[in-house]
Amino acid sequence: MKRWIISWIAFVTVGLAARVQLHDGKSFDTQILEYDGSNVITDQDTIPRGEVKEIVFETEGGQETGTVRTDENVQELLKKAAEAKKRFPDAKGILLIDDGRNTLREDGTRNYSYHMAYLILSEGRKGVATFRSYFKEGDNEVKIHFARVIKPDGRVINLDSSTVKIETPPRRGIVFFGKGKWVTFTLPEVQIGDIVEYSYENIRFNPWNKEFFDAGYFFQGDEPFIYSRLVVDVPEDEFIKWKAYNVPNGMLDFKEEIKEGRRILTWVAENTEPYVAEPNSPPAGDFLPHVELTNQENWDGIHDWYAAFQNERMKITPKIQALADSLTAGVNTDHEKIAAIYYWLQQNIRYISIKGSASSGVSGHPARFTLEQGFGDCTDKAILFATLLRAAGIDADPVYVGTNGNVPMLDPEMPGYYGNHCITQVFLADTSFYLDATGSSNGGYSRYPSFNAADHGVYAVNSQKRKVEIIPVPEPGQEQREYHLDMEIDEEGTLTVKYQSFYEGDYETGLRYFWNYFSREEDRRTRFEQMVKSTSPDAELIDYGFENLEDIGRQLSLKISYKVKDYVKFAGPVAIIYLPEVGKRLTFDEVAFENRNFPLSYYTSEGIRHVATLKLPEDWKPDYLPEDITLAVPEVSYRAEYTREEGNLIRFEDFFARPERIIQPKNYPQYRELLNSITSYHKKPILVLVEGGEK
Repeated sequence: MKRWIISWIAFVTVGLAARVQLHDGKSFDTQILEYDGSNVITDQDTIPRGEVKEIVFETEGGQETGTVRTDENVQELLKKAAEAKKRFPDAKGILLIDDGRNTLREDGTRNYSYHMAYLILSEGRKGVATFRSYFKEGDNEVKIHFARVIKPDGRVINLDSSTVKIETPPRRGIVFFGKGKWVTFTLPEVQIGDIVEYSYENIRFNPWNKEFFDAGYFFQGDEPFIYSRLVVDVPEDEFIKWKAYNVPNGMLDFKEEIKEGRRILTWVAENTEPYVAEPNSPPAGDFLPHVELTNQENWDGIHDWYAAFQNERMKITPKIQALADSLTAGVNTDHEKIAAIYYWLQQNIRYISIKGSASSGVSGHPARFTLEQGFGDCTDKAILFATLLRAAGIDADPVYVGTNGNVPMLDPEMPGYYGNHCITQVFLADTSFYLDATGSSNGGYSRYPSFNAADHGVYAVNSQKRKVEIIPVPEPGQEQREYHLDMEIDEEGTLTVKYQSFYEGDYETGLRYFWNYFSREEDRRTRFEQMVKSTSPDAELIDYGFENLEDIGRQLSLKISYKVKDYVKFAGPVAIIYLPEVGKRLTFDEVAFENRNFPLSYYTSEGIRHVATLKLPEDWKPDYLPEDITLAVPEVSYRAEYTREEGNLIRFEDFFARPERIIQPKNYPQYRELLNSITSYHKKPILVLVEGGEK
């Protein structure tokens, strides 16, 4: 049902039923209602306006037709909204109230309550009127305190509780056997200029582990924050440590107090300017102002808990031992054993999320269960992978990571629940390294020892070894693409190219998945034609093929041959020739901005190498070749050279190497300058004198 506020002007109504609700909880019905500016006059009593909370009008059939609400906070919010619009005239939406509270109780249960008021100033922000909160039956519940829309003229539309729904989350193409659901509602009649306000509470009566408590809160977003507050309420004797990150001086007010045996910590920020989003940035937690806190002095308790789960699930059963023996039969080295198990697990254990409790969500199902079922999620597969490796005599552990495109970088000094993914750490006599057998996003095509780039350069929590350490970013040569171009130009200016490419690392994984997905020959030919057309609209595909597309254990290679008529441009007796493909491959859209406020983020390192030869007609004489260059800053390097060889042949070789995954803003200008220099270099043509004059 709909409710709205009528401004407090003088009114008299007779014959229309109304229910008067008072702030003390009492209510009564009246057929006479008059307001004289100070008092509400009914057929029962005269009541000061301040004691009246709400007046609900009804028709004879009992249908509500409107509400007069006396809460002063409506007017306060409207005033706050007007002031905010003046302060931030270009905002598409403004967060007027952003108020969160984490409460830890003596018995280890906890709850999070949140109060939000949001001013909608554009069509794209109307989605704020839809609320969703996740809960899992048996673990937590969500209570909605209230929700309403406040119109610019003071009218209010309250949430109709009958419109609140419980929904099963969409699974986006994967099978999921969890118990999680959404509480959801959408406030009606939301327009630009309205304020959407709601308050709710998430009660965790059965947390995964009652001993561990952590919390975090952001005080900035891509819209203005007028009032932002975090309150943490814990028992007085509870150990708490906290850190503030990326917080400018004077931004946060903090206070700590003891009240009735409770320790209450409060952080407040007001009138926070929005940040301007930049493409290719890391997760917002790496650069936005925020607070994190934990009740753990170190990782010992978490390691104990995780390791106990894992040890129970990593039992080597006869079936697991038999499988490990069969997969490693006939191989001699530890690396061959690891690779054999790695390939089998990627391609034979299907990725499906099957979470339902802490013991499965944190540390997976038993290895035997995952093997018997033939499916599991990342944790299940990491548990099974480590167990199979141990059965083959290889030391290996499951480890938790936060993938680098989704989870803010862990602070090892702040122990707590961490990560959205689980992979495997492998130990040999002289080294250790990481592998990811999940195969959820790449179809399970990682060639040993490469692994998913989303795992590169992030922290790994290994509770078996009681360590928290960074996963190294591979060297550029381990994430390299190499392109060989054997080219020939005839006297008419037609270019013929024989192309072969070779791949290492995550790029090879993705490419192998891509071409296995497009398994029909007609689909493959279409995409190869698109590839050569990107060189020139006039390009004609001659032939194409693969090496080792199906063999995950050997390096993938693509072969293409094509020709382009009238590729060469002539200016009198001079032929102007640009090497095909190279310049486009070394154009860097990510450095379009002159400066950055936030880091530039990649998934991993990168290496690109070209080896090209260009055969010219016998009577064509090279007149100008671009000079050799060598460029380097700590984040990236590049070298390139042209040489003349016998047989009227021009040879080109280069190597691009970017070892860093993150480019900090202070280093970005010189990084950008170098990349732009590479792009500019490849805009220089080869100039050739053509005997016989103008073409």
